[in-house]
Amino acid sequence: MMRISTRSFALILLTFFSFTVNAVNLSRDATGQVLLYPYYNVNQGNVTFVSVTNTTAVAKAVKVRFREGVGGESVFDFTLYLSPRDVWVGAVSQQSGAVRLSVPADTSCTIPATLASVDFSAARIDSAYDPDESGTQSSAEVLERLSEGHIEIIELAELPSTTDANEIAVAISHRQFATPVTPIDCTVAVSFNDTADLGAILDAGSVTASGVTQDFQSPGGGLIGNAAIFNATSGIYFPYNATALRAFASNPIWWPQNSEVFTHVEGVATSGEDSAGNAISNYRTADEGTSVPSAGGTLNIDLPDLSTPSMAEVTADSSAYMAFSHDTAGGELVINSGSFGGSVPDAKYDKASAVGAALTANRIMGEYINSGDYGTEWIVTFPTRYTKVSNSKADAPFTTTETASSGMACENMLIDYWDREEQKNSESFIMGPEPNQIRFCYAANVLSPYLTTSFDTIDVVYSKAAKLTFSLEYDDGWGYVDMSRRSVTPTLFNAGDPGGELLGLPLIGFIAVADTVTGTERGGVFPLRVMADEQ
Repeated sequence: MMRISTRSFALILLTFFSFTVNAVNLSRDATGQVLLYPYYNVNQGNVTFVSVTNTTAVAKAVKVRFREGVGGESVFDFTLYLSPRDVWVGAVSQQSGAVRLSVPADTSCTIPATLASVDFSAARIDSAYDPDESGTQSSAEVLERLSEGHIEIIELAELPSTTDANEIAVAISHRQFATPVTPIDCTVAVSFNDTADLGAILDAGSVTASGVTQDFQSPGGGLIGNAAIFNATSGIYFPYNATALRAFASNPIWWPQNSEVFTHVEGVATSGEDSAGNAISNYRTADEGTSVPSAGGTLNIDLPDLSTPSMAEVTADSSAYMAFSHDTAGGELVINSGSFGGSVPDAKYDKASAVGAALTANRIMGEYINSGDYGTEWIVTFPTRYTKVSNSKADAPFTTTETASSGMACENMLIDYWDREEQKNSESFIMGPEPNQIRFCYAANVLSPYLTTSFDTIDVVYSKAAKLTFSLEYDDGWGYVDMSRRSVTPTLFNAGDPGGELLGLPLIGFIAVADTVTGTERGGVFPLRVMADEQ
């Protein structure tokens, strides 16, 4: 029986979904509306450089959000305005006992206007977090948790330039003949954002606020992203490309950059509804972490995230944008209307599942090099984990709730590996409830292998809060992890079809390899190969 279990499934959806609704999908050319960066790290002198480029001829508003690596809680976010062909570059590092973002020689407009003086925040980290079980949460534990994680960048809207001289698109464009080259006036975007009682913008069209008139249009994609972890002292350098998603939103998804409770949509007279009459509760984040929804509800700064639906997705009773069924008679994939278990008012949960489906892998594969002075660590990040896992629940494909004291929610998987001369691992090389077992416990997992004969662990990226070790019998070789023990079953499979599952977990990542001799370290990355088809 055929099982639909792969990223190639997302590509099939891209081909056929014009018959229903355009589905969020993994970009084949690395450009898109959403960029996902698997890892940042600022421990022991590491600096993480991040860039995003607008490759289009239209200005854009985007949300930049950093999430810590244990539970995926939001620790820093801002709104970025990119003029046509604009590039924004930032650098994250530890400064004076805090994690901060600096923006070297970049003048793109942001809200807040000044980023360097703002520390990453621990407000969303559970007060019960106490990984060393000392009975007290220390500042060092919090700093370690803030010091590594993953990044998401989401396009909010395109901002076409019109005949109105006082608009954001004009104000954020760079004066090419000035010295230095800077935007015309970033305060225009700030004034617009700070307008009292400004609501979320979910409809295409012109919006006027604080004397600014801007035409907001649906996100158009064309963003590309890169990042690199660099240590000037040791010499390690781990560059990688961001994973891009296309067709994420079919209408603007702009929220004011402030900490007020999300209560209304701009231009809609009826409080608590969008322009189609849907309750705005559909747009609130699916993140059910205990500290995320404030006493009054989801905050404007929390939105959008990877669970934010488009208006058409909220309106459709079937949430049809990410559904499929399996024709058991013909053995072929059939696109149908349906959902991942959610319909109005649960479109946000379906959207999180849709993004997860586009990123699902049933197997990951890569190399390891631990001979001599070399070490290897696999970075495996679950970008949607925060929408599915909390202290109180775990939604498919995840199965384990989060433990507040450790932040861990472990998924145990099977690993097989070989050395470079065809020798396969024994059947019980690792201690645990099952042989060949490896754990994924965090939002961003740093998997660090050690030899069973020495038990010496190796620090490659200097992870402190999200590091997990596992044993190997060989110095060098390759292996794969079977993720197919986890699955999601959409609601509209043919009745009685046991093959109707999307197998695996949604993930991104890379492999870091370094010469670990202190003072002479050198490093680079290998791709983490995502298996899209069953073998």
